[in-house]
Amino acid sequence: MKHLNLFLIFASFCLKLSAQTGNNIAPPKVDKRVELLSIVFRLAGNEEYNTTENAKYVADIHRHFDKFSSHPLIKYAAELRDSLGISYDAVMAMAIHLNNPPLLDPIVPFSISLPDQRWNLKTAAKFNIMLKQFYTDADCSSFFDAHLNDYAVAKSRFNTLFKNLDVSWYYKFYGKAPTENFNIIIGLGNGGGNYGPHIDLNDHLKKVYAIIGSGSFDEQGAPVYNLSSYLPTLIHEFNHSFVNYLIDKYEQQLTTSGTIIFEKESAKMRRQAYTSWKTMMNEALVRASVISYLKSHNADTLIADKELKQQLANGFVWMRPLVKLLDTYQTQRKTYPTLENFMPVVVAFYDDLAKRINFYNDDYQQHCARVIAVRPFKNSDTTVSSGITQIIFDFDKKLDGVRYFFGLGAKGTTYYPKPIKFKFTNDNKSIVLEVKLKPNTEYQINMVGSMMRASDGYSVQNYTLNFKTSSDPLP
Repeated sequence: MKHLNLFLIFASFCLKLSAQTGNNIAPPKVDKRVELLSIVFRLAGNEEYNTTENAKYVADIHRHFDKFSSHPLIKYAAELRDSLGISYDAVMAMAIHLNNPPLLDPIVPFSISLPDQRWNLKTAAKFNIMLKQFYTDADCSSFFDAHLNDYAVAKSRFNTLFKNLDVSWYYKFYGKAPTENFNIIIGLGNGGGNYGPHIDLNDHLKKVYAIIGSGSFDEQGAPVYNLSSYLPTLIHEFNHSFVNYLIDKYEQQLTTSGTIIFEKESAKMRRQAYTSWKTMMNEALVRASVISYLKSHNADTLIADKELKQQLANGFVWMRPLVKLLDTYQTQRKTYPTLENFMPVVVAFYDDLAKRINFYNDDYQQHCARVIAVRPFKNSDTTVSSGITQIIFDFDKKLDGVRYFFGLGAKGTTYYPKPIKFKFTNDNKSIVLEVKLKPNTEYQINMVGSMMRASDGYSVQNYTLNFKTSSDPLP
């Protein structure tokens, strides 16, 4: 499958961080707790912690730790993943609830829902004891000491990105007093994964985190944090710290509508590892808030528009009216001084949306580009000549000429013709796939249109092509 620039393209953001000390935010850093938990669940086999882009660092991890892959902790971590779904942000929630190594004691007592609802008191306590033993057995301290320079380089490079985050916007938008202690964590072992956990301390101070993965590297193997790619992610993750508790607080009022909407959008949501209506609603409100941030920080309206269309493509087909709802909130701050005050209006919005979700799905699909013809044969043709060297996909709209995503269908590898070349033609209204076909063979090609874009920014409808070649290779 061809992958061209998976990151969203944004223009540079120009507003600098203001009133740094007043915003109570610590400088970004690499956190050994995050690295340790990333390593543990990499060894346990969690897919999301087994990316390989950070080739040098990953090689060092395996060189040092592979001999401990049968350690009781690693086996237990795999068991927790398979039985309780301990993965993704549940791993990072555990990391930030521990004191720095080598101590690794819980900062606040574990409970039935701490450090995360997927953990429980028994599993968290057992994992913690085994983690401490692993830290000693695997000589983790020497690994971290050997990479102090790598951590310093990552911190220095991330600082440029950090200076462009307007933290004051969050307090203005959400109407919350700056009582949180913000922490930006640079993740080197968690690949491109990004997380926004928080911890409530005994003194009633909340520590919120934006754990930003590293997915781009230079020729020397050092991380690269491109402003246009990483700043939106940073904006996104901090929003979670302000949004998640709202969905929790209004869970009862949102359950009915959330369940209905999730049933309609579950396929798209599950592809993004969002497995519940609550996660979906958290993400929707966070992403709408990101768009509000972009609208307030950029004179160029196309920047926010690109982000909105990206979220439509991700399955949040109600994103446009949700963003408008937040616009209403911002114009009525005397009535609704905080977003929490506005949540009953959000609840009413979702009650209405649940009744109209099919309308929003249909409306979005009408904006998407779609395949209108395949040449030189039709879909499901069983008499295709194996001598054909080109398959042409024609679209009803001009595409962006940048991204195309073709790959395996449900039938698997043996049905997918190995592509020789892709190219845009016909003023970007067609894509030519050059192939070499075999006689008397059944083929299937899956076009992931949701990852492609038309020239107006909307995505492309997914399309699956099935055909079979005849015994005679000639027409």
